Formats: sequence, structure tokens, C-alpha cells
Amino acid sequence: MLSTFRVKTYTSGMIRKFVVKLSKILSRQGLYPFLENAFAQIPANASVLNVGAGGEIEGLLRQYASSRSFDVKSLDIDPARQPDIEGDLSSHDFGGKEFDVIVLSEVLEHIRTPDSAVNNALAGLKTGGQLVLTTPFLFPIHDRPHDYYRFTKYGLSWLLRDYVDVEITPRNSWAEALNVMFVRLIKEKNPVCRFFGPLIVLLAFIFAPIAMLLGVVFKTDFMTSGYLVTAKKS
Repeated sequence: MLSTFRVKTYTSGMIRKFVVKLSKILSRQGLYPFLENAFAQIPANASVLNVGAGGEIEGLLRQYASSRSFDVKSLDIDPARQPDIEGDLSSHDFGGKEFDVIVLSEVLEHIRTPDSAVNNALAGLKTGGQLVLTTPFLFPIHDRPHDYYRFTKYGLSWLLRDYVDVEITPRNSWAEALNVMFVRLIKEKNPVCRFFGPLIVLLAFIFAPIAMLLGVVFKTDFMTSGYLVTAKKS
């Protein structure tokens, strides 16, 4: 009896892990191809600052650092994340240290003073250095209670007004963005959401090709799940 219970619990846990993995594929659609392309262009011996320590994005960056021989330092306000540099990007004094690339991926919405963060990142870049930035637009609240903002492409353009060669690209279409909203229900602690979450994710995964087609047929930039940005210091 106990053995049967353990098997069922293990199976249930494996199914949930699989469904959560599917949810990440949908909710981060368009993000990793952009980051991989950006990281693949970082030259050897470059100095790179990743804002926000730990997690999959830093892991991906460090993989490229290992294969392309550039140096990565992480900065985070939370010492529990074990950053190389403990501090707040909005106010951190780099002491004259400048980087070739600063990566600010899925972090800006969690910073209370994003204008100060973006300006301080500019100060921390070498001349000609690049900012690689991603941030959500139509996306559920996450990492409560430290989720403060959502940015339009016009808001991002204003924040980056002192940069040059600013390129702001939607991560996905309006239909794909709506699909992501449903997928994120699996992250909620509400018992009903947790119960139906896996089914919703599976349905959203099945619907994904249709959402992609709808985004192509009914083309508009009025909605997306997030933006992919590169900008340089003049």
C-alpha cells in the first residue's frame, strides 16, 4: 500500500516537472534564441557583467563564456544568490571598472528605480560597449512582492535615450502572448490553479502553432509578452 502511494507520488511529481518544463518553453518563447545570438557575438577576452545572479540565463551566459573565453561577473542585491559583486545596479559604484557587455535580462521589472539602473549601466560600460536587455510587457506578476513595472517599447526607448544604436524587438506576437498568460497559471499557489494548471499548459502547447499562425495573419505590434533590446554606449 505504502509502495503504491510512493509510486503514484513519484509519477505525479514527474508529470508535473514535465509540464512545468513545457510551460517554460512557451513562457520564454523567443527569449533564448535572442540571448544565444547576443552571447555568441561576445568576443574573446571581453569583460561581461550579468545583473541578477544565478538562474538559467546566467548559466547560459557562462556556457558561452567557457567556450568563447570571455570573463563573466555577476551583480545582485541579494547575497543569498552568491553574486560576484553584491550591490544594486541603480546605485552601485563600479569604482572606474568598465565592461564590454552588460546583460540585464528579465531583471529591470524588479528594480525599483529602473531609470537609475539603466543610467548606471551606461556609466559602467566602456565606450562602444553593449547593453543586452530583455523585459516583459504582457506577463503575469511574478517573484512577488518584487515585481514593480512593465515597459512598452516607447518607455524603453525613453529609458535608453542616452544610448545609441538602440534596437527594440517584440519577443512574440499578440496571440502567443495571450497563450503565455494562460500557461503561467501553473505557477499560482491557488489549489484550483494548481489542479487545472497542467491541463491548461498542455492545451496551450497544443494551441501554440495556431497562436503562431494567428500572429502572422493578424499582424500588429499592440501586444507582446516582452521585448528584446540591444543598445550601445557612444
